[in-house]
Amino acid sequence: MTKSSVPMTKSSKSPGSRSDELLETLLVAIGKGDSNSFERVVLILGLEEIQSAYSTRRGQRTSGSYHKVLRPFRANTAKRLELRRRFRRIYDDIVVSGYLQANPDADEANIRAAVQDRQDSTEKIDPAEFEAREDQDIAAYIDSAGDYRKRQVRKQAVEPFLQFLEKRGVVPSRKLPRTRMMRALFDWLDIEQKLRPTEAGMRTIARDLKRSHRPR
Repeated sequence: MTKSSVPMTKSSKSPGSRSDELLETLLVAIGKGDSNSFERVVLILGLEEIQSAYSTRRGQRTSGSYHKVLRPFRANTAKRLELRRRFRRIYDDIVVSGYLQANPDADEANIRAAVQDRQDSTEKIDPAEFEAREDQDIAAYIDSAGDYRKRQVRKQAVEPFLQFLEKRGVVPSRKLPRTRMMRALFDWLDIEQKLRPTEAGMRTIARDLKRSHRPR
């Protein structure tokens, strides 16, 4: 028996996993379940590129571990602000100490004068004000995570998948409904229900994508 010359993909090497089952469902949903070996490999490689890009982007910003740290950090805001108020009068001394530790041979008088100049300028930032501003930024970050993740799903999963379908000549129809294709994709990529676009949202994305690629 001769070995096939068709390269093996990662998915075809480890059959039987849930991911493989979901990938098979996706191939069927786009009408490619009966593809020959060569086309199948090409399809899987293209889909795995989408999976890899989406997984990489998702891991860069939306890891739950960040929120687990940021929420209790924000809970201590009032305490941090009060503690900062207590050392406000010696804040310059703290800054000077930091400069001297990094530059032991520096002249303390010159450093203190430079710090004072900065404090007298428009660049002066009260440490408590900085703390409050940081807290507001963190709150905005946490609150916007859902919107950001939805944009991420659109840019890193939906749009590349629609482009993939167009490139492979797959046209949604009654026989191959787009809703089934997208559901299979989202299941395979393990995308939460609340982040999945609605059917109306999918039509908007497809329309916007087609418009952006239309020659002007």
